[in-house]
Amino acid sequence: MDLDSEPDTEPPGVAPASRWRQINLTLSDWQTAEGFAATRLAPELTAAEDHRAITAFWFIRKSETWRLRLLPGDRLAQVYALLASITDDDRIRGVTEPVYRPEAYAFGGDQAMTIAHTLFHADSRHILGHLATAGGTHRRELGVLLATRLMRAAGLEFSEQGDVWRLLASRRHQPNAPAPSPRLIAAVQRLITAADDTARSPLTVTPRWPQAHELAGADLGFLDRHGALTRDLREVLTHHLLFLFNRLGISAADTWLLATAAVNVTFHRPFDTPSGYQPAAKIDSRVNAVNTSPTAPGTSSAATLREQLVSTLEQRGHIRSAPVAHAFRTVPREQFLPGVDLETVYTRRQIVTKRDPSGAALSSASSPSLVADMLEQLAPQPGHRVLEIGAATGINAALLAELTSPGGKVVTIELDQDLADGARAGLDRAGYDTVAVVCGDGALGDPDHAPYDRIIVTAGAWDISAAWWEQLADHGRIVVPLRVHESGLTRCFAFDRTDPHQLVSTTAPLVCGFVPMRGSAEHTDHHVRLDADVVLKLDATDQPDRAALASALSHPRLERWTGIQVNDADPIGHLDLWLLVHANKPFGRLGVGDTARTSGLVTPAYRWAGAAIYHGGTIAYLAFQDAGNGHHELGAIAHGPDAKALATDLTNLLDQWDEAGRPNQPTVTAHRAGTRPAGRDDISRSDTILTISF
Repeated sequence: MDLDSEPDTEPPGVAPASRWRQINLTLSDWQTAEGFAATRLAPELTAAEDHRAITAFWFIRKSETWRLRLLPGDRLAQVYALLASITDDDRIRGVTEPVYRPEAYAFGGDQAMTIAHTLFHADSRHILGHLATAGGTHRRELGVLLATRLMRAAGLEFSEQGDVWRLLASRRHQPNAPAPSPRLIAAVQRLITAADDTARSPLTVTPRWPQAHELAGADLGFLDRHGALTRDLREVLTHHLLFLFNRLGISAADTWLLATAAVNVTFHRPFDTPSGYQPAAKIDSRVNAVNTSPTAPGTSSAATLREQLVSTLEQRGHIRSAPVAHAFRTVPREQFLPGVDLETVYTRRQIVTKRDPSGAALSSASSPSLVADMLEQLAPQPGHRVLEIGAATGINAALLAELTSPGGKVVTIELDQDLADGARAGLDRAGYDTVAVVCGDGALGDPDHAPYDRIIVTAGAWDISAAWWEQLADHGRIVVPLRVHESGLTRCFAFDRTDPHQLVSTTAPLVCGFVPMRGSAEHTDHHVRLDADVVLKLDATDQPDRAALASALSHPRLERWTGIQVNDADPIGHLDLWLLVHANKPFGRLGVGDTARTSGLVTPAYRWAGAAIYHGGTIAYLAFQDAGNGHHELGAIAHGPDAKALATDLTNLLDQWDEAGRPNQPTVTAHRAGTRPAGRDDISRSDTILTISF
């Protein structure tokens, strides 16, 4: 998968403020509000979406108030007419239009927020339909079933699902509440262990309803496995369950009872409450005010969190050697991130530590999974001399110090004095006073301590600079995230020096995203805006017809599918790199914001970061459609005057890739510029010529 795991690498303005509109509708009580939703909102919103007045909608409840979120279509007049129609009802007591601010962090980050919006929309439409046709019956059973589908699809084992139920119960804790009855516990057990639905179940009648939860769960699990969530997966899923039970109209008290029963089933013991259990009582299914604000998570010690992080990184294959595991167990990350809470310090995500005035990231602590992967690529040994380009917080330099001890030497370079000072302070606090911190231009290296057995670059590099060529020891290794295309396509390669003018990478590169290097090696990427929420990132040397491309999305979409099926576990993460090498049309990548993706305007596959080809004013990009059983069919979606031809070109490439055995192991050879002429298919930089083959 090619995740833009460092979203701050996008050009400023790619993701504008949310276009969702919020309308709060207050009625006299919750029963009247639900009746209004069933009789008025359900038909009005469904028709508006069918006629493209809106492209999506969803809601949550606050007692007698429904908070409705709408994603407008192209014609605002239709949205105003819809709002006038909805609010022209004597049952409404008040209407307000506050600004909607998505809870991106709580739901796992920008990519996960898009997944959430897509699920919210599907779920809201089905719930309104259920209210209109069945009066909202069996809402508690539906909540448990849909929650279970979501968690299973995310890859959670039964005990892990129990932990999410435990978190949900803690969010909805009811002081002095009666315990769930044995009858309720038995009913919940049947629901959370059921293999399928009965013939008369609403989920059987409307299969797209559970499928929406299963797709969202699978996508969230995928992001989690690649370290691209801003929170722990179980916390994200707990937040989803809070919203799901709210939309269904399940009260806070009922939510607590159901979650507590599920905990009992999972762990065969009651969920502990301060007051203990009381005699069973009948469940009150009335809808009460539901507050979706999470309570503060429990605190853990740094040592415990550190061990949990190492265990997770080992289980997921990021840490594969004992030295790297020991380094991660030893370095106290919290000493390098003062002011950041421990839970965040030890999550598997990037933590931005400095931004420019536009909000773009200038420095960050990279996700621990990516740091571990790169250290495994680098394989430093005791006694090695190591040069790090990009000190950032100093965490990586401390890890390198552990890995090269005893007898090694670590030099780390940072461009900005304040960042260099911060790294120095963190290293001193943690006891790594032998690491040399240099404030300077990383592209120039540090000749005073050269040659280096290992060089590691922790920023997106456009080139292998002349200084790195000169300062790398014979038979040394350099690990560098190279931006192999001006669209931002980046791979982290481990190059071994085979002679003075040649480096070769034969091991699997890492898919990654990094804050670009600054200083003398800084390089600006290029893009063409296709819509307010969509850009095509491309290479300026391909001389794109920018004016023609800007109107590509005004043409209808054309879909062409290949029959090629893939799943998340397939080793196919470098398909975009293969396309770059083999396509005879210019390569690009789509940057798609939440609004465009949720509305269905542009829907690239969630792998390969919007990989596309283009020609003239036409684009074609890689897309997925659900093939069932966790598989996706691969295809092309095209827009533009030559959509049919370009979609055919892209699907023909996919057929070639599939027939060739889905190659996923590139060999990359780097020659020092000036030592050999560049070939037609080579990638030329000022100091390096790259050849990529599969």
